[in-house]
Amino acid sequence: MHRFDAGSYVTLAVAMNTHDVGRGETSAALRRVTARTLVAGVDCDRRYPLSQQAELAAGIPTADSLRVIESPYGHDGFLIEVEQVATLARELVG
Repeated sequence: MHRFDAGSYVTLAVAMNTHDVGRGETSAALRRVTARTLVAGVDCDRRYPLSQQAELAAGIPTADSLRVIESPYGHDGFLIEVEQVATLARELVG
């Protein structure tokens, strides 16, 4: 059974990569965040590299410094490295 063809994946990837939550003013949008925030990234994530996570952490007033999850599993590391993510979650609610 074929659910997606290669073109579907490309279309989804382009949509995710070009969506601009700040509508051109990302830094202004980030400054409006008031929720307690913890920004974490996976050290080998190629979809959302640490440089982007660092930008989020720097731009959100309620965020602390960037936390790094170490994993050989790339973007899926946040799903697999349960203990590291649990430690961060406890820190956030702690």
